[in-house]
Amino acid sequence: MKKIRFSHILISIALIVTALLAVFVLYPSPPERAVKQFLDHLLTGDKRFYALLEGHVDKAHPFLKLAFEQGPFKNFKIAGSKPIEKDIFQVRALLYLEQGYISVPFTVAQSNGRWRIQDLPSAIHFPTAIPVIEDGSSGRSTEVLLYVAEDRLLCTNPLPPDKVQNLVPSEIILVENQIVYINTLNPVKLSKVMAASRLERYIEDARLGRIPTTGDIPVYSIKGSSISYNGIMSGLIGCTDSTLYCDNDGVGRTIIIPDRLMPRDGIRVLIKNKEDNGALHGQVTITCNADFTAETLIQPVSHTFKAGEVITLKPDAEGIALYLNGRKLASSPNRWYIRPMEGGRLSIMNNSGIPYRGTLEVALSGNHNDGLIIVNELNLEEYLYTVVPSEMPIKFGLEALKVQAIASRSYAMRCFKSEGYAAFGAHVDDSTASQVYNSIAEQPIAVQAVDETRGLVGFFGDHVVDARFFSTSCGYTANFHEVWSDKSDRFPSQEVPYLIAKPQFPSDIPDLHNEENFRAFIDQKDLDGYDRFSPFFRWSVTMSRQELQASIQHNLPLVQRSQPAFVLTRKGESEFTQQEIPEDIGELQNLVVTRRGQGGNMMELEITTTHGVFKVIKEYNIRKVLQPVNYLDAKRPIKLYCHDGSVRNNFPILPSAFAYIDIRRNSEGIIEEITISGGGYGHGVGMSQYGAYGLSLLGYSFEQIFQHFYPGCQLRNIYED
Repeated sequence: MKKIRFSHILISIALIVTALLAVFVLYPSPPERAVKQFLDHLLTGDKRFYALLEGHVDKAHPFLKLAFEQGPFKNFKIAGSKPIEKDIFQVRALLYLEQGYISVPFTVAQSNGRWRIQDLPSAIHFPTAIPVIEDGSSGRSTEVLLYVAEDRLLCTNPLPPDKVQNLVPSEIILVENQIVYINTLNPVKLSKVMAASRLERYIEDARLGRIPTTGDIPVYSIKGSSISYNGIMSGLIGCTDSTLYCDNDGVGRTIIIPDRLMPRDGIRVLIKNKEDNGALHGQVTITCNADFTAETLIQPVSHTFKAGEVITLKPDAEGIALYLNGRKLASSPNRWYIRPMEGGRLSIMNNSGIPYRGTLEVALSGNHNDGLIIVNELNLEEYLYTVVPSEMPIKFGLEALKVQAIASRSYAMRCFKSEGYAAFGAHVDDSTASQVYNSIAEQPIAVQAVDETRGLVGFFGDHVVDARFFSTSCGYTANFHEVWSDKSDRFPSQEVPYLIAKPQFPSDIPDLHNEENFRAFIDQKDLDGYDRFSPFFRWSVTMSRQELQASIQHNLPLVQRSQPAFVLTRKGESEFTQQEIPEDIGELQNLVVTRRGQGGNMMELEITTTHGVFKVIKEYNIRKVLQPVNYLDAKRPIKLYCHDGSVRNNFPILPSAFAYIDIRRNSEGIIEEITISGGGYGHGVGMSQYGAYGLSLLGYSFEQIFQHFYPGCQLRNIYED
């Protein structure tokens, strides 16, 4: 009897559990019913699902957008729920894809007697990402590492393995960190990238012409299974053997370039118009000391010319027209390549006339009506042949010129990764904005300096050094971070360990950020500094109040418009904010240096007038605002007195920020005269060129001079590496 009763009890329990399970399956809880109804409407495109959302849920939520536009979800199943707080539940649903499924959470809350969706699953759309498949222990790839620009994201892959192609750029959508959509981008093999523009959204290939892009193209290098993110639009110009990946509309989204330190064909230099220092030319006239050719690669056209013949290229209705002796030979909308034969040199007759090595290219500007762009492509070492004598006087001697060659080569190497001149199809220009090029013809001693340092570049760790250089130090250099701001206008910026303030004479002294120490230092006119042979080693300028006031009135608004974060106006007792400079700044009442760098350079200057108190931040801005130019009387120039006794009239900028200010007032306290006494010429960071000369006279080798100015850096040969 007992056994029968026990079995009856077991059967009863089983029936009760079965009944409860049936109720649970057939009659889900209210939160689950809300999610089921929501998904029923969402997957069928029924807009009534909006009524099931809490008011704060964004109607443009990425999950909703994904469900409507991509439609990856084919069906669903409610997998269960659990309480989170009172009247708040998390409901988990299985969303079925074409192949595979994902599990996602919905947060549901009761409000005014109704259950509504409070939070939706997260969804992220990556227009371009590079997947790296992680091998799972089961033999199936269940994890994928996504490279998205500089970020990396580990996600799971519920799709079949063949859907995700290793190291192939793809468009990817994640829901709750699970891949729900992937579309491999279409590869386009490029011959050579000639130009690229974010603004106009294109990449120009030598043989394919212009290809539309999304603008901000992420650039990667892949070597084996290793991926390196180079940056946005970084390192493209002159790059050969690269692959652009496009969407189904043919728009480029990302590019993979070879892992090289420099382009195979050398450096590309934007040749500026010497008349206005602009990038565009109305026309260009070219000749050569040997036979030469002019050709296009797209819809090919080719012409050969004899040595001494003169050709002219100028815009016309069809593109760029080619003329010989006034006779039109051809016209093309594509880039022209002018190449010398037999080692000849090309000359641009309406520029300096100094011959150019390598190839000259002539292309239309982005807006064809604007004019022509000229680019000179040549070997990096040959480029330095005229950079070195253009940047440093050859009288400084071989050792100093060698240091200049290394610094200029290092600078150029960094420019290969920059996008600054990408829209023009160049790495650098030929002016002081980059490095002065072809301003002075090749000089034997400068060529020797380049050849004897062939390939030597400064490295700090694995990175090419930022080889800043300038003319003259005052006997102390400046810290990088106390001279320049970063891209986010943070100042001081991040420290650079090898661009540091240090003495430039055989001694040691305290830091010069203290005003008293700095004044005493600048007053040492006979300091045994390495730069003492420069006329700017020490200098002074005196202006009347009216003259300096006029200079400030002219320059302060200009600097404020170009650098609004670094020219501030006092509001109240102590707060400084960005404000428009008044048309009349009033009468000058005071000038105070409120902050100096470790090397003594002015970092902040407060200017007090009857109409306001203005704070000027960063050395270049201060130097520009205190410009020693007479705006009141052009016939009476402001005189800058130099260390060697020479006088410079109306100097275009205060020579350096290594200076102090003396004010002479009358008996009523009104400013009558201001004297600015300083030393050095330039920003003061890195290598001082006169300092390199001075060290060479003391017997220092070029390696020792380089180590002095860039401590902790090593020289490596880029061709051997």
